[in-house]
Amino acid sequence: MRFPQLKIGQQFEYQGKRYTKTGPLTASVEGTGASAMIRRSAEVVLVDGEVAVPSAAQLKQNYSRQEMLDLCRDYRLKLHHELKQMAVEEGGLELGTVLRVIDNTFGNS
Repeated sequence: MRFPQLKIGQQFEYQGKRYTKTGPLTASVEGTGASAMIRRSAEVVLVDGEVAVPSAAQLKQNYSRQEMLDLCRDYRLKLHHELKQMAVEEGGLELGTVLRVIDNTFGNS
């Protein structure tokens, strides 16, 4: 796969070294944390356990109204779960405010 197909935070191997993507053209070297520029054309290999991001050609292009509603509901539920977990792990978060924003954006179902 090519470097631009990675999401920020994904770990990959390139030219015998392990990196974590930190930006559109940057990554940090595992172990040292040194920043490195990675070419857009660079062929990289995902580290075991990482999930590849589908290319634009692999993504579904048309969704029914119900599919869109289901996707939004699932995304809202995932956000709720992850924010609650983050609040517990970090010992606090303006969770009520964040959840209200999500609910106002996606609606309650």
